[in-house]
Amino acid sequence: MEKIQEFKGLGGMLNGFRDLVKDDKKIIFVGSPGFCTPFALFLGYPVREKEMAFIPGLEKENMRRIISTECGLELADPCSFDADTVVILGGMAMPKIGVTAEEMAAFLSQMSYKRLIGVGFMSIFQKSGWADALKFDNIMDLIIDGQVYR
Repeated sequence: MEKIQEFKGLGGMLNGFRDLVKDDKKIIFVGSPGFCTPFALFLGYPVREKEMAFIPGLEKENMRRIISTECGLELADPCSFDADTVVILGGMAMPKIGVTAEEMAAFLSQMSYKRLIGVGFMSIFQKSGWADALKFDNIMDLIIDGQVYR
């Protein structure tokens, strides 16, 4: 894949994501329950005026709308299974989650969408083989470094 944008920090991550989905009306995030849920809510914040949903794992029956409240973004009621863009979060490609690229491809074949975006950390889609196995339109790959001081 060709590099089309560079950014730094969490603000750059949010702006980069907002730019990727600027023309979309509905976005569905697919991620591992618990671990990926806050990332979907975080990424959705700068585009909170759009219709969004989160699917935990491959459990479409547990799909929930993402709504904007006075406390930020939250999961709400069930909703439809179609979107302009599907965003696969990198937790799904982690070996301990137990989902293969083939299982994800079969899951995606049940959905109606126009674009597929991967958002992950430390090249998880490339390392897991998902970058080659799935037809991503874009992959947003992030590295976050940090320190703890006393």
